[in-house]
Amino acid sequence: MTRNQLRRLVLDNGLRVLLAPNPTGASIGVAVHYGVGFRTEPGGNTGLAHLFEHLMVQGGHGAPPGGYLPQVQRAGGLADAKTRQDLTVYYAAAPASALEMLLGLEADRMRSPRISPRNLRTQTAVIDEEIRLMVRNRPYGAFPWVLPRALHSRAENARDGYGESVDLAALDISLCERFFHDHYSPGNALVTLTGAFDPDEAQRLVRRYFAPLPGRPVVAAPDAPEPEPRAEARLSVTDPHAGLPAVAVGYRMPDPVTERADYLAHLVLAALLGQGRHALLRRGPAAPAGVTSLSVGCGLFGLPLDTAGPDLLTLFAVHGSGVGDDGANADGGRVTDALDTVLTALAENEVDPGLLRATTARWASGALRELGDPSTRAQLLGSREMLFGEAELTERLPELVRDQVTGEQVSRAAARLRASHRAVVRFVPRTTTAIGTAAAQGKAVA
Repeated sequence: MTRNQLRRLVLDNGLRVLLAPNPTGASIGVAVHYGVGFRTEPGGNTGLAHLFEHLMVQGGHGAPPGGYLPQVQRAGGLADAKTRQDLTVYYAAAPASALEMLLGLEADRMRSPRISPRNLRTQTAVIDEEIRLMVRNRPYGAFPWVLPRALHSRAENARDGYGESVDLAALDISLCERFFHDHYSPGNALVTLTGAFDPDEAQRLVRRYFAPLPGRPVVAAPDAPEPEPRAEARLSVTDPHAGLPAVAVGYRMPDPVTERADYLAHLVLAALLGQGRHALLRRGPAAPAGVTSLSVGCGLFGLPLDTAGPDLLTLFAVHGSGVGDDGANADGGRVTDALDTVLTALAENEVDPGLLRATTARWASGALRELGDPSTRAQLLGSREMLFGEAELTERLPELVRDQVTGEQVSRAAARLRASHRAVVRFVPRTTTAIGTAAAQGKAVA
């Protein structure tokens, strides 16, 4: 996609609009991004961004009885929302005939969401249940949140999306109304449309529903740069629900704007290490024995280019008790030992060209398949537009990874992942005795 194939529009109230029509098919995707996430939350109000996502999903005051979601479902569509470090996105996929209805519903909740004491109590209880199911009663529920907490020094970068229980309990209507006023103005939002629609008609509908919304000043997101780590951070999490030990490793990613080529090389490096059946930590000569589950990815949620702030390359491995990371194992099969061995080999010798080609082709193929879904495409285009001003990067990314990442760049990326620049977190089943184990808590946002 070239820049000329996208239509960009800015309304007088500051709302940005991105139109990406596709004449084939019969469905559309709608995504509304707001420039606010859990990194943006005011100090002492952790969890507010995710809570507000729940409140907004109920729809605006003009929504029909039952709220937003039933209306979308009756039209044959699906809708959801998610909170990230810097963004909150509300997205839907539906038949093309539902375009006007979806725009009307989105404009309605941008104007006036249903914020009431009853909704606040209900959604706080829903989030408490999410935490119980996804964190407290789930094996390894602290992953991946313990990694940024261990590696980052700024509170904004170490937050989890659910927030602290004491902060959630203290939230009230006045705080929610202030949060809406500060961060949910049209000037802090981007509407992205993809799929089977006429761009002229879509532009007319966008103006009809969103232009009457009053503009408000935009509260800038905090700037929270992180210093380079100077020493390996290590901690242990006692996990009462884990059946086997596990280890998580996190490294800082390069800056996706100022170090774009290095960032892309890290995407390929993560794929070489743990993605696909021929990954070096799965089948290579240094692959640790006894690993029952392994994942390696870029981005806190496994999605690249998902934040403009500090982000991580992560590894998570569930393993038998004989291949752990406690320093007591003499057979050299510990997960971090295997990881360091592979990284050293890649840093000193370029990856096999055939393996590199196969890995980048598989990565690009997966990224292209994602774009076949209008809702996913709208989310990705809107996210990269909001974060980097480069919606086109979404459709250029598969080609960049497949055709431009070299073995030399991958070697440089591997050399960058030094032990002194990482966090290592052990997950220890409660039945396992571990000297120096300390409990830690982490949360994940669905």
